[in-house]
Amino acid sequence: MENQYLLAFDVGGTYIKAGIIHIDGLVLEHTLTQYEAYSNGSVDEITEHFKAMARDLASALIEVSGARIYGIGYAFPGPFDYERGISYIQGLNKFEAIYGMNIGEKLRTVFQEDSVIAASLAPNWRLAFENDASLFALGEAVYGQASTSDRVVCMTIGTGLGSGFVDNRRLVKQRQDVPENGWLYHLPYRDGIADNFVSRRGVLSLAAQLGFDLSDGQDVRELAQLALSGDELAVQLFEQFGERMAQVLAETMQRFQPDAIVIGGQIAKSGELFVPALIRGLHPYGITTNVKRSENTLLSTFRGIYHFMKTDT
Repeated sequence: MENQYLLAFDVGGTYIKAGIIHIDGLVLEHTLTQYEAYSNGSVDEITEHFKAMARDLASALIEVSGARIYGIGYAFPGPFDYERGISYIQGLNKFEAIYGMNIGEKLRTVFQEDSVIAASLAPNWRLAFENDASLFALGEAVYGQASTSDRVVCMTIGTGLGSGFVDNRRLVKQRQDVPENGWLYHLPYRDGIADNFVSRRGVLSLAAQLGFDLSDGQDVRELAQLALSGDELAVQLFEQFGERMAQVLAETMQRFQPDAIVIGGQIAKSGELFVPALIRGLHPYGITTNVKRSENTLLSTFRGIYHFMKTDT
């Protein structure tokens, strides 16, 4: 048992991050690799790319005596039928070619036919998919910033808003006090949905409203640097972003009453600029939970894959 390993993949539209996890939960950081996603390829191109990435990781285990791969897990964006392994991503400029097909069955066959991968597969190896933000939530709730909390809400804020709800170390997707699938992105807010406001484009839209000239390519990182240097308008920008977050989250947080909220993703790197405003904004709704930033979004996602594969959550 001590020589069993899990291959983990965090799949995005631009990049795919991969690594190996020992059966005891240790992420082998020297195996962490980033690949181009090639998400606009054909079915065969996508399949071959996924096979090549799995072969790379399997090759790293060849020199480990008795090493066996007990599972291959994917953190995959939605919409996706995670239990059956069917992608329903469409109109998002990524993975269009595999829409409606059982990519899980396809990959299982391809892996078993590849001599390098097959040589390391354990007899009862598993292949599984789960939502990327849900797995990040599991990783943070079980092993990360919220490991001492029971009821946890985790969010990844980047190009969009990802989220997951965890109660006593188990994902909650269908319950009265949780939005469907644990997803916050589609909650109505003002003239749109949460995804339009709690995201990179939400920060940039607010910046434009405040009078920032973004024509020279300024992005969230540059705006954050301005705020950290003391620029009053930039400071105001992130405070208003935090206040908006509170307004978006308030009703759902009142229902779920989390012990902790954990924020990850690219925008979380600027958390010190907006988290205090988020906390203040939640207080009038009776929400006084801890709000923390993830120390490492990728490692938490991989640990979530490990926990999911281990417990079949």
